[in-house]
Amino acid sequence: MKETIMSENKTNIFLKILYFPPVQIIIAIILVNIPTFVVRSITQLILSFLDVKNDTLTALIIFCTRLLTVYFAYFYFVKVFEKRKAEEISINYASIKEFFGGLALGISAICTVTIIMWLTGNFTVTGINNSATLFQSFLYNFFFAFLQDIVYFAIIFRITERSIGSWIAIFIASIIFGFKHLLFPGYTLWSVIAQSFEAGILFSSLFILSRKIWIIFGFHLAWNFIQYGIILGFEPEKLVPLFISNFLGSSLITGLPIGPEASLLTLCLLTSVGIFFAIKSYKKGYFILPYWKK
Repeated sequence: MKETIMSENKTNIFLKILYFPPVQIIIAIILVNIPTFVVRSITQLILSFLDVKNDTLTALIIFCTRLLTVYFAYFYFVKVFEKRKAEEISINYASIKEFFGGLALGISAICTVTIIMWLTGNFTVTGINNSATLFQSFLYNFFFAFLQDIVYFAIIFRITERSIGSWIAIFIASIIFGFKHLLFPGYTLWSVIAQSFEAGILFSSLFILSRKIWIIFGFHLAWNFIQYGIILGFEPEKLVPLFISNFLGSSLITGLPIGPEASLLTLCLLTSVGIFFAIKSYKKGYFILPYWKK
């Protein structure tokens, strides 16, 4: 009898640890990230064995396998740990509308910033790159926008919000989303602070408003593809932009060496939009209270 009670106590302690929000976040991140690298390696080996030499086809196959791996890994995590359907990534008519709404919002935002730069003499286009890697840029930005939005908002923000409330979750997710950019070359303290405010607040607010990732993903994809695929490029991945662009003047306005996302113009515009959506969500009663106020 005593052994049974001790066994049950150990099981209960294990379950409490397993379902502790920070532990859940770590497990979810591992489940979503690790398999994508394994799948990529396996896919590359298979394609090499089959002697597939078409670079475009290779990139497309690897992209599809990794994207599906992220999607179903998250779906599996939610099913096992939360015993529910992952509505935040469900694909239906409403989610498609939200995705295209996010695309439109992202295109409008980055076009507004670059047009202001152009009108003020901080940005010019001098030609078209014949060696532009538009297709590769699209696949790269599509996959990593999706992966990041799953990790930072469907996992970190959502699970944090569930226990300590929306306001604190916005702060935590924004800080983590912004400062993780220090892992990438060229990012400075200013640029990660800008990212924390402009993208962290906006994306968190959009998630609260929709409770899905699709509008965030649409915005993220549009912004990154235009920035890296059209006007700036991305040297670490050898992505060549469509335009031969020149950024002139203060880096505070141009955002260099990062680009428009680190511009003061972007910080002011997107933070304002993010606050607008946060207020709208709050007035609609979508904010979640921390556990000690429930």
